[in-house]
Amino acid sequence: MVGGMSFFHKLFSTESGPSAGQIKRALKQTTQVHGEAATRVAAMERLASWGTPESAAALLRRFTVQTPQASMDLEEKQYTVKLLAQMGRVAAEPILAYLKVEPDVTFPVKALKEILSPDEFYKSLTDVLTGLSAGYTRWPEAKSVLIGNLPDEDFPRVANTVTRFLEDDDDDVCIAAIDYLARNGDETIRERLLQTFLDAEARPRVRGRILHHFYEREWPVKGYRKKIEEAISLPFYLTSKGTVKRKSE
Repeated sequence: MVGGMSFFHKLFSTESGPSAGQIKRALKQTTQVHGEAATRVAAMERLASWGTPESAAALLRRFTVQTPQASMDLEEKQYTVKLLAQMGRVAAEPILAYLKVEPDVTFPVKALKEILSPDEFYKSLTDVLTGLSAGYTRWPEAKSVLIGNLPDEDFPRVANTVTRFLEDDDDDVCIAAIDYLARNGDETIRERLLQTFLDAEARPRVRGRILHHFYEREWPVKGYRKKIEEAISLPFYLTSKGTVKRKSE
């Protein structure tokens, strides 16, 4: 009798979660960009309701496609963020796995921020960035977004990790690192940015961004003046005191 009760418990229980086939069908509907919006949304809600890591991973695939109507696409992605946040911690690991390999991380990061505590969230972002800094990725834009989501108050803990991206081959990633470091940096960062400027001879956007921050912060180029004088170009120039100024248009 106990065995029979166990059988019926398993038969009618939802604890066992969805089958692989159910997830596969819902995933196909979720990512069908030319299908009906109502069908996509219903499939998204079904995946969220199952509340498993596998269904969360499938729901995340909504961020990898774009529907023809931009406003509808945005609404659905915002709704996906809400659904993931409602799933709670079961969605955290699938999101982190997604962040390591996918290009469009803006929306998943928002969901993760709602799920984790601030300390957990920023530690998780730092861990992902550390991994990305150590190897090749086809999606440099993801690194820019992740750096942009780091809080200024977390600077002491993440400065070393972010500094690694000053050597990134992608200008946008390098500039994201420059922006974060310049906002929070000290004398050590000042010198590191000057060296990055000198190393970026063939990267005018990178050089321009560094000069912009030196101009904004009124940082001197002390220790590098001669080399900076030889490399600086309009609209920026050096004053007699060794600070960066910008000519008005």
